[in-house]
Formats: sequence, C-alpha cells, structure tokens
Amino acid sequence: MDSILKINDRLSRFAETIAVLLIFGYCALMLTEVVARAQAQSFSFTWEFSQYAMASIFALAAGPAIRTGVHVRISLLPEALPLVARKWLDVAANLAALIIVALIVSALWTKTSTSFERNILATSVTKSPLWIPQAVVLWGMGQLWLDLAARLVRRATDRTHEWRDADAEPADDTPGDARMRDV
Repeated sequence: MDSILKINDRLSRFAETIAVLLIFGYCALMLTEVVARAQAQSFSFTWEFSQYAMASIFALAAGPAIRTGVHVRISLLPEALPLVARKWLDVAANLAALIIVALIVSALWTKTSTSFERNILATSVTKSPLWIPQAVVLWGMGQLWLDLAARLVRRATDRTHEWRDADAEPADDTPGDARMRDV
C-alpha cells in the first residue's frame, strides 16, 4: 500500500508542477496582451487560452492542495472534538468529497469524450479542439480524486496524511519525512 501511495504522491507532484508551468504561461499570455493593447493591437487567442490555463491550473492544483494541507478548511468544529472523533469526521468528509469529485470526473469524462468524438471546436477565431483543455481539467479532477482517496487511506489507517511545508528546506537535524505530520 505504501508504494501505491508514493506513486500517487509523485503523480500529485507532477500535476502541481504542470499547474505552476501553466501559471507562467498564463502570465506570458496576459503580458503579451497588455503589450499588444499598448500598441492598439490585440491577439484573439490570448483570452481564450488564458481561460483554458486558469481552469487547468485550478484543477491540477486542487489535488496537491489536499495532499499538502493548504486547501481551505473550516476547522472550528474539528478543533473542538477529541482526536478520535476528529479523525472519523475527517474520514467521513473525505468519503463525501470522493463521491462529489467522482460525479465531477464522470461529468467531465462525458463532456471530454463527446467533444473528442464530435470534434467540437471553440467558436473563436482559433477553432481550438475543446477536448484538449477539457482533458487537462479532467486529469486535474482525476488527480484530486486520487489525492482524496490517498488521504482517506492514510487517515483511516493512522498514517501521516498531510505533507505540511512540502517545499520548505529541512532543518539540518531533521530528516525530510519529519515534516509529515498528523493534524
């Protein structure tokens, strides 16, 4: 089971890396548009592709946010509960999230496969095949589901379930895995 969880962590980290690269791409598109507009020009593709990038960034970063514990969470109730009740509340919340994300993945799969089969193109000047950005969002939501499932397994089996300060430099006397902790 540990090897499967490690593979999922690597996939999550890869999705996170792609999200970061897309942020740079998004910035480049917007800067290109700003420079073009300063010269009374505009590129028709910048807004379209930046929208695809933003949707992809959101989807690809959602799973890693769960893995690293930086997602938005209401902690008022869990902090008032004993540790055992907190754990099982978290397990129940993860189960609910898995069901919701499974429905989202199912809907995105239908949308993406339909766009691919029918060769649906964007209505803009670029006529981009819509299945490409839809597939990236589908990948991100699939990774979110995998990260939620990994969190559920780790939480239910009393493994460390969040990687806090994942990008922080380890202290000289602290091994890298010591940053993993229960919350």
